[in-house]
Amino acid sequence: MNLLEVPIGRHAPGVINVVIEIPRGSKKRYQYNPQRHSFEVEYRFSISMPTEYGWIPETLSVDNEPLDAMVITKHLMQPGYVCEVRPIGTLKRKDKDHKVICVALNDDKCRHIQDTSDLDAKMLKKMTNFFEPYFELNGWLTVDETYELIRESYARYMANQKGAQNAVNNN
Repeated sequence: MNLLEVPIGRHAPGVINVVIEIPRGSKKRYQYNPQRHSFEVEYRFSISMPTEYGWIPETLSVDNEPLDAMVITKHLMQPGYVCEVRPIGTLKRKDKDHKVICVALNDDKCRHIQDTSDLDAKMLKKMTNFFEPYFELNGWLTVDETYELIRESYARYMANQKGAQNAVNNN
């Protein structure tokens, strides 16, 4: 199965899928190779990934890549796992490559978490500390703003797909 063909989710933007790319605790940056249907180590981080990390299918951010997502869960996941999640906010970057923060749908530990204000300060600090050495951060988006970001990214993806299909049909 090509993981780039996974759907966005059954109740987007409130419940979406995330394809896990990097497991929590890993210092390896994995990248999905769709031709090989496998993950390859792209480079190494200086610190460990604080959450599960991946992408939201059927979305395109402003950099024409799928939206990135960080998944909070007690379960350790491997690259290629497709996880159903609830978005709870977004860590904003100045370059607009925002990170959608989510909680795993099947995790009882996360059931009470409705937005990023429900996370403890230690978890928020871990997430910002991971990105601060590499990128300038610009605050947080609320749940509603995150839903709008997901809707916009999905619409961008669908427009891109339609444009690609029209190009094929015109040749």
